[in-house]
Amino acid sequence: MDEAETRVKVRIYGQDYTIAGDRDEETIRRIAGYVDEKMREVGRNFATNAQGSLAVLASVNIADEYFRAKEEIEELTAAKEQLEKDAQHYLKMWDEAKKSFLQYKESAARTSEEKKETEERYRQLQEKCSEFENSFFDLQMENIRLKSELDKYRRSNEQEDTKGTGV
Repeated sequence: MDEAETRVKVRIYGQDYTIAGDRDEETIRRIAGYVDEKMREVGRNFATNAQGSLAVLASVNIADEYFRAKEEIEELTAAKEQLEKDAQHYLKMWDEAKKSFLQYKESAARTSEEKKETEERYRQLQEKCSEFENSFFDLQMENIRLKSELDKYRRSNEQEDTKGTGV
């Protein structure tokens, strides 16, 4: 006899049985109680009291429950696998979104730096423009002064010409 084997005396539908198994005593008693309950349930619904027939019918009911539970387990397993696939898909999408966000963040940082550089270049160009405007103003003033001197020089030449000709 295996050392891990448990032997338990149980009563099923009024008859004593010794059940041996690798499960603990409480589990074996619970299983035997379930079989007893199923046999009594079948016995209440059928007129025959033959234990063999009741045992077969109870076994068929238990097998039906077993196969339904097995189908449900298969459905749940398939649903679990689908959920795992979906989770992997969403994790992949999340990773792609994080990657896109980081790329956007880097792009925004570059754009911000470029904006600062552009603003600095714009400020420098405004200063240059202002310098050119000042230089242009100075040149216009110099032009006006030179025209004025030229006019004076022409008038004085004209006056000298009129004095020299005696007119």
